[in-house]
Amino acid sequence: MFLLNITSFPTFSSQASSYRLTPGTMIEWGNNWARAINFRKHNNEAFAGFFSQIGRLYNVHHIWCYKSLQDRKETREAAWRSPGWDECVAYTVPLIREMHCRVLAPTEFSPTQ
Repeated sequence: MFLLNITSFPTFSSQASSYRLTPGTMIEWGNNWARAINFRKHNNEAFAGFFSQIGRLYNVHHIWCYKSLQDRKETREAAWRSPGWDECVAYTVPLIREMHCRVLAPTEFSPTQ
């Protein structure tokens, strides 16, 4: 195991969140996140969302873009202050079997820089 000081990442660009859902809950997840995304769209941070109907089923991936780690922190805190965000989270958390979050830095040739 090793630790990174991610506060010093010079080119922080995005976060990839991956969720493995309980089988049979994809529609419920999608309906709740369709509502939840409205709470965060004013920050223009959502970049992509993916799920599969072939291969590893009940896996969802979201990519969120931020200017910095401080911007990420402020954006996430603002979402929690939005009325209704906590309700969306409360409905989706029980559907999750496993969750991972990764910080991504763009490559030199990435159009997301």
